[in-house]
Formats: sequence, structure tokens, C-alpha cells
Amino acid sequence: ASDSEDNDLAEMTVPLHLAAFHDNDRFEAVNEIISGRCAMCHAAEPLWDGIAVAPKGVLLETPIQIAAEAKAIYLQSAVSHAMPPANVAYMEHEERAIIRAWFETSISQLR
Repeated sequence: ASDSEDNDLAEMTVPLHLAAFHDNDRFEAVNEIISGRCAMCHAAEPLWDGIAVAPKGVLLETPIQIAAEAKAIYLQSAVSHAMPPANVAYMEHEERAIIRAWFETSISQLR
């Protein structure tokens, strides 16, 4: 297999400790929220004016990256509402509730 094929396979393989987040029924909704509200800054090439590098180096462009950052996403968007900063991306209360439910049900599956 070529290096490109190996990279594609690695991206599709979900590490066991992330599977609870990735395989959760709410993940598609969370993925859409993150893509629309967070990924414009948390990207390898941020699209938001004035941001040259993803804040704190956190990338949220792929399902694996989102699953890997589940705790931070939960704490920053559902608990503290620190993200998006000053709610510049207009994250709705319902979207924060979806993120909260996704994280909390995923964590309960890990126990």
C-alpha cells in the first residue's frame, strides 16, 4: 500500500479510547456543530481574519480530532461557554446542549 493509502486507513481507524465519542448517536450532530462553529479557527489553515494558527494548537477538522478533543470541547463550549469567544460564531443554547449530552453519554459508556 502507498503512504497515501496508509494515511487514509489511519484516519478511518478510531482508537479504542475515542470510540465512545466517535460512535455515539449524537456524533453527527456534534460534527456539524463543530464544523460550523469551531473549525473556521481550529484548522490547519484558519479562515477567521486575524488568526494565523489554530488557538492552542487545537485542530477540529476531522472526526478523529473532534473525538480526541471531546473533553475540551465539552468544557469550553457546553460548561463554561468560553468558546466560541464572545460567541462570535453564534453557538445556540440547543447546540451546547447537544455537545453536553454527547460528552456525558459517551463518558458513561466508558465507565
